[in-house]
Amino acid sequence: MDFTRYTDDPVITRLMPALHPIAIDDDTDKPARDGQRQASVLMPLIPRAGGWTVLLTQRPETMPRHAGQISFPGGRVEPGETSRHAALRETHEEVGIPADEIHLLGRLDSFNAGGDFRVTPWVGIVWPHAKIIPCEREVDDAFEVPLAFFMDPKNHSPREVSYKSKDFTIYDMPYDEPEGIHRNVWGMTAMMLYRLYRRAYVGDFEHPDIG
Repeated sequence: MDFTRYTDDPVITRLMPALHPIAIDDDTDKPARDGQRQASVLMPLIPRAGGWTVLLTQRPETMPRHAGQISFPGGRVEPGETSRHAALRETHEEVGIPADEIHLLGRLDSFNAGGDFRVTPWVGIVWPHAKIIPCEREVDDAFEVPLAFFMDPKNHSPREVSYKSKDFTIYDMPYDEPEGIHRNVWGMTAMMLYRLYRRAYVGDFEHPDIG
């Protein structure tokens, strides 16, 4: 599949300097603490006629962890695979998109998620004709939100939190679909989108994450 027409798009060329290369040669994605596990997610960007969208999933309320939360496809890195391959595998398992219909652009900083996981966020283009087939066991719904919505600071709602005796400002990104469905994008998912915004549109490469 030829992704050239999409990688040359002005939006993508704006994002590219904000991303680290695909190759990881410094072990930054490896566990940083005892007992920590590797994990990775994919931020899927889809070129649509009306502009770029971000594909998100909503977890079933029946899941033992992260029930009902909005997230990117992703999960644990299994033995013998890299975080890059894990992100692609999990995307295939959760929303049915195979690796050959995804063009990885790069990655954001790996970060500690509550101490349990060392998460690496990957950013990639999804072939616009890819079939999105949510896995009923892991995904209650898969939906798209305009990338422009997340990259607009007017849509970032600040919230003060404390973590390990430190105060942080985090940002929720509540979104109302045209059909009237309300989605509250928050937590790690909003943090990764906010990090992409800060790096690509503000030039801030040092904004701290919680973890």
